[in-house]
Amino acid sequence: MKYNELGTGLKLEIRFIKDDGKKTDRPFASELEWVEENNVLYIAAPIYEGRVYPVPIGSEIAVSFIKDNSFYEFKAKVIDRENKENLAILKVQALTSIEKIQRREFFRFDVNLPVKYRVIESVNKKSNEEYTETVTRDLSGGGISMRLKEPIETDKYLDCELFITCKIKFIGKVVRLTKYDILHGPYKYEIGVCFEEIDESLREKIISYIFQEQRKLLKKG
Repeated sequence: MKYNELGTGLKLEIRFIKDDGKKTDRPFASELEWVEENNVLYIAAPIYEGRVYPVPIGSEIAVSFIKDNSFYEFKAKVIDRENKENLAILKVQALTSIEKIQRREFFRFDVNLPVKYRVIESVNKKSNEEYTETVTRDLSGGGISMRLKEPIETDKYLDCELFITCKIKFIGKVVRLTKYDILHGPYKYEIGVCFEEIDESLREKIISYIFQEQRKLLKKG
Protein backbone atom coordinates (compact mmCIF):
# COMPACT_ATOMS: atom_id res chain seq x y z
CA MET A 1 0.00 0.00 0.00
CA LYS A 2 1.25 3.48 -0.92
CA TYR A 3 0.88 6.59 1.23
CA ASN A 4 -0.96 8.46 -1.51
CA GLU A 5 -3.70 5.80 -1.30
CA LEU A 6 -4.62 7.01 2.20
CA GLY A 7 -7.56 9.39 2.29
CA THR A 8 -8.33 12.44 4.39
CA GLY A 9 -10.34 11.54 7.48
CA LEU A 10 -8.77 8.09 7.93
CA LYS A 11 -8.89 7.25 11.64
CA LEU A 12 -5.47 6.57 13.13
CA GLU A 13 -4.00 5.37 16.40
CA ILE A 14 -0.49 6.36 17.39
CA ARG A 15 1.98 5.02 19.91
CA PHE A 16 5.27 6.60 20.88
CA ILE A 17 8.46 4.67 20.22
CA LYS A 18 10.76 4.65 23.23
CA ASP A 19 14.56 4.85 23.22
CA ASP A 20 14.78 1.05 23.42
CA GLY A 21 12.71 0.74 20.25
CA LYS A 22 9.61 -0.55 22.03
CA LYS A 23 6.21 1.07 21.64
CA THR A 24 4.33 2.59 24.56
CA ASP A 25 1.31 0.63 25.77
CA ARG A 26 -1.17 3.51 25.56
CA PRO A 27 -2.45 4.33 22.08
CA PHE A 28 -3.75 7.79 21.18
CA ALA A 29 -6.51 8.54 18.68
CA SER A 30 -5.72 10.70 15.65
CA GLU A 31 -6.91 11.37 12.10
CA LEU A 32 -5.22 11.84 8.74
CA GLU A 33 -5.59 15.39 7.39
CA TRP A 34 -3.66 15.14 4.12
CA VAL A 35 -0.60 13.60 2.44
CA GLU A 36 2.15 15.47 0.58
CA GLU A 37 5.05 14.36 -1.60
CA ASN A 38 7.92 12.28 -0.23
CA ASN A 39 5.64 10.48 2.24
CA VAL A 40 5.06 13.53 4.42
CA LEU A 41 1.74 13.33 6.27
CA TYR A 42 -0.26 15.81 8.30
CA ILE A 43 -2.23 14.21 11.14
CA ALA A 44 -4.37 15.57 13.96
CA ALA A 45 -2.46 15.96 17.21
CA PRO A 46 -3.55 13.31 19.74
CA ILE A 47 -6.01 14.24 22.46
CA TYR A 48 -5.74 13.05 26.06
CA GLU A 49 -8.31 13.82 28.77
CA GLY A 50 -9.87 16.53 26.62
CA ARG A 51 -6.62 18.34 25.83
CA VAL A 52 -4.06 18.24 23.04
CA TYR A 53 -1.28 15.91 24.12
CA PRO A 54 2.14 17.61 23.85
CA VAL A 55 4.26 15.78 21.26
CA PRO A 56 7.89 16.93 21.02
CA ILE A 57 9.37 17.53 17.58
CA GLY A 58 11.71 14.66 16.83
CA SER A 59 9.48 12.04 18.47
CA GLU A 60 9.20 8.74 16.65
CA ILE A 61 5.74 7.20 16.51
CA ALA A 62 4.03 4.04 15.29
CA VAL A 63 0.88 4.85 13.33
CA SER A 64 -1.80 2.20 12.77
CA PHE A 65 -5.16 2.14 11.01
CA ILE A 66 -7.86 -0.10 9.53
CA LYS A 67 -8.42 -0.27 5.78
CA ASP A 68 -10.38 -2.84 3.78
CA ASN A 69 -10.94 -4.93 6.94
CA SER A 70 -7.21 -5.28 7.61
CA PHE A 71 -4.85 -3.60 10.09
CA TYR A 72 -1.80 -1.64 8.96
CA GLU A 73 1.07 0.19 10.59
CA PHE A 74 4.01 2.40 9.70
CA LYS A 75 6.66 4.30 11.66
CA ALA A 76 7.13 8.04 11.37
CA LYS A 77 9.01 10.97 12.88
CA VAL A 78 7.37 14.21 14.00
CA ILE A 79 9.11 17.03 12.11
CA ASP A 80 6.84 19.99 12.90
CA ARG A 81 3.73 21.14 14.74
CA GLU A 82 1.17 23.49 13.25
CA ASN A 83 -2.24 25.02 13.91
CA LYS A 84 -4.74 25.34 11.09
CA GLU A 85 -8.23 26.69 11.71
CA ASN A 86 -7.88 26.03 15.45
CA LEU A 87 -6.82 22.43 14.82
CA ALA A 88 -3.50 21.21 16.23
CA ILE A 89 -1.68 19.24 13.55
CA LEU A 90 1.51 17.17 13.49
CA LYS A 91 3.66 17.09 10.37
CA VAL A 92 5.30 13.68 10.20
CA GLN A 93 7.81 12.02 7.90
CA ALA A 94 7.15 8.34 7.24
CA LEU A 95 10.21 6.21 8.07
CA THR A 96 8.99 2.83 6.84
CA SER A 97 6.63 1.36 4.29
CA ILE A 98 3.06 0.54 5.31
CA GLU A 99 2.85 -3.03 6.58
CA LYS A 100 -0.08 -5.28 7.40
CA ILE A 101 -0.09 -6.28 11.09
CA GLN A 102 -1.98 -8.35 13.63
CA ARG A 103 -4.28 -6.26 15.82
CA ARG A 104 -3.11 -5.21 19.27
CA GLU A 105 -4.68 -3.07 21.99
CA PHE A 106 -6.94 -0.18 21.00
CA PHE A 107 -7.29 3.24 22.58
CA ARG A 108 -9.90 3.13 25.38
CA PHE A 109 -12.36 5.99 25.83
CA ASP A 110 -14.24 6.49 29.10
CA VAL A 111 -17.92 6.86 28.28
CA ASN A 112 -21.30 5.76 29.61
CA LEU A 113 -23.47 4.40 26.80
CA PRO A 114 -26.54 2.18 26.82
CA VAL A 115 -25.80 -1.45 26.00
CA LYS A 116 -27.90 -4.63 26.07
CA TYR A 117 -26.55 -8.13 26.56
CA ARG A 118 -27.55 -11.75 27.02
CA VAL A 119 -25.39 -14.77 27.77
CA ILE A 120 -24.96 -17.36 25.00
CA GLU A 121 -23.21 -20.72 24.97
CA SER A 122 -20.75 -19.92 22.17
CA VAL A 123 -20.10 -17.56 19.26
CA ASN A 124 -22.31 -19.65 16.97
CA LYS A 125 -25.13 -20.29 19.46
CA LYS A 126 -28.14 -18.00 19.47
CA SER A 127 -30.46 -17.28 22.38
CA ASN A 128 -34.11 -16.42 22.82
CA GLU A 129 -33.53 -14.97 26.27
CA GLU A 130 -34.45 -11.36 26.93
CA TYR A 131 -31.66 -8.80 26.83
CA THR A 132 -30.49 -7.15 30.05
CA GLU A 133 -29.89 -3.41 29.85
CA THR A 134 -26.89 -1.70 31.42
CA VAL A 135 -24.21 0.92 30.62
CA THR A 136 -20.61 0.92 29.48
CA ARG A 137 -17.70 2.30 31.49
CA ASP A 138 -15.37 2.58 28.51
CA LEU A 139 -15.23 1.74 24.84
CA SER A 140 -12.53 0.87 22.31
CA GLY A 141 -12.18 -0.65 18.88
CA GLY A 142 -11.37 -3.95 20.56
CA GLY A 143 -14.09 -4.21 23.17
CA ILE A 144 -15.97 -2.57 26.03
CA SER A 145 -16.17 -2.47 29.80
CA MET A 146 -19.69 -2.80 31.22
CA ARG A 147 -21.17 -2.15 34.66
CA LEU A 148 -23.35 -4.94 36.07
CA LYS A 149 -25.68 -5.56 38.97
CA GLU A 150 -24.90 -9.30 38.93
CA PRO A 151 -21.58 -10.97 38.02
CA ILE A 152 -20.84 -12.85 34.80
CA GLU A 153 -17.93 -15.29 34.90
CA THR A 154 -14.93 -14.89 32.63
CA ASP A 155 -14.90 -16.89 29.37
CA LYS A 156 -18.67 -16.52 28.99
CA TYR A 157 -19.95 -15.31 25.60
CA LEU A 158 -22.37 -12.40 25.27
CA ASP A 159 -24.72 -11.36 22.47
CA CYS A 160 -24.67 -7.56 22.70
CA GLU A 161 -26.23 -4.44 21.20
CA LEU A 162 -24.42 -1.15 21.76
CA PHE A 163 -26.00 2.19 20.92
CA ILE A 164 -23.90 5.09 19.60
CA THR A 165 -24.80 6.92 16.40
CA CYS A 166 -26.27 3.61 15.25
CA LYS A 167 -26.88 0.16 16.70
CA ILE A 168 -23.71 -1.93 16.97
CA LYS A 169 -24.34 -5.66 17.22
CA PHE A 170 -21.50 -7.96 18.26
CA ILE A 171 -20.58 -11.16 20.04
CA GLY A 172 -18.16 -10.64 22.92
CA LYS A 173 -16.22 -12.74 25.40
CA VAL A 174 -15.87 -11.83 29.06
CA VAL A 175 -12.15 -11.52 29.81
CA ARG A 176 -12.28 -9.72 33.17
CA LEU A 177 -14.62 -9.56 36.17
CA THR A 178 -14.12 -6.97 38.92
CA LYS A 179 -16.19 -6.38 42.06
CA TYR A 180 -16.39 -2.74 43.08
CA ASP A 181 -15.26 -1.78 46.59
CA ILE A 182 -17.69 1.14 46.40
CA LEU A 183 -21.03 0.94 44.61
CA HIS A 184 -21.39 2.89 41.35
CA GLY A 185 -25.10 3.61 41.57
CA PRO A 186 -26.89 0.26 41.39
CA TYR A 187 -23.85 -1.50 39.92
CA LYS A 188 -21.66 -3.85 41.95
CA TYR A 189 -19.51 -5.33 39.20
CA GLU A 190 -17.60 -4.49 36.05
CA ILE A 191 -16.65 -6.81 33.21
CA GLY A 192 -14.24 -6.40 30.34
CA VAL A 193 -15.59 -7.78 27.07
CA CYS A 194 -13.49 -8.26 23.94
CA PHE A 195 -15.10 -8.37 20.51
CA GLU A 196 -15.15 -11.93 19.19
CA GLU A 197 -17.43 -11.33 16.23
CA ILE A 198 -18.10 -7.85 14.85
CA ASP A 199 -18.45 -6.44 11.35
CA GLU A 200 -15.32 -4.41 10.59
CA SER A 201 -17.43 -1.53 9.26
CA LEU A 202 -19.06 -1.33 12.70
CA ARG A 203 -15.65 -1.43 14.39
CA GLU A 204 -14.64 1.53 12.25
CA LYS A 205 -17.81 3.35 13.33
CA ILE A 206 -16.78 2.84 16.96
CA ILE A 207 -13.29 4.21 16.33
CA SER A 208 -14.74 7.17 14.44
CA TYR A 209 -17.22 7.85 17.27
CA ILE A 210 -14.43 7.85 19.85
CA PHE A 211 -12.36 10.30 17.84
CA GLN A 212 -15.27 12.67 17.27
CA GLU A 213 -16.19 12.61 20.96
CA GLN A 214 -12.60 13.46 21.85
CA ARG A 215 -12.76 16.41 19.47
CA LYS A 216 -15.93 17.61 21.24
CA LEU A 217 -14.21 17.41 24.62
CA LEU A 218 -11.27 19.39 23.26
CA LYS A 219 -13.57 22.16 21.99
CA LYS A 220 -15.25 22.36 25.39
CA GLY A 221 -11.81 22.84 26.98
